Amino acid sequence: MRQELTIDRRVVLFGSRKDISKAEQALTQSIPQLGTFSEPEARVQIQNCMDNQNIKAGILFDGNSVWSRARILRDIKQVKKHGMQKLSDYLYKFLSLSCGSIAHYDKQGWIECYPTIEDLKRFFRRNEFGQRVLAYLPQWETDVQRIVREIEQVLKVN
Repeated sequence: MRQELTIDRRVVLFGSRKDISKAEQALTQSIPQLGTFSEPEARVQIQNCMDNQNIKAGILFDGNSVWSRARILRDIKQVKKHGMQKLSDYLYKFLSLSCGSIAHYDKQGWIECYPTIEDLKRFFRRNEFGQRVLAYLPQWETDVQRIVREIEQVLKVN
């Protein structure tokens, strides 16, 4: 299911009816002025709400995903502790859609290209477009920038 957010039509929610309803209620109550924010401001506010209210629905802002910081960091810590085979679907989508990775057919294909934590660190230093992931990101993608900075700290990327 898919639904525009009534307080800001730039935001689209998707998922189950229950998850969308919970997300709409949380966003409307937590950020009633959302429609007045610029995209960089709105993305961080939405991300905070996602994490504080444990929103499960997917959220798009002007057609681009807003990512849960807490979920990505939890997932990256699992990968660091237990290896690349613990790469979650959510983290794989984040890496492949937001961090400068070309399609690798599927998650297992991505893991085959980056089989170790050292390979993952190298990816953050130089993505598949030849740039550091943080430098690759557009300025408006504030939620992703925030996550990548913290991933670099967790992985000790220098």
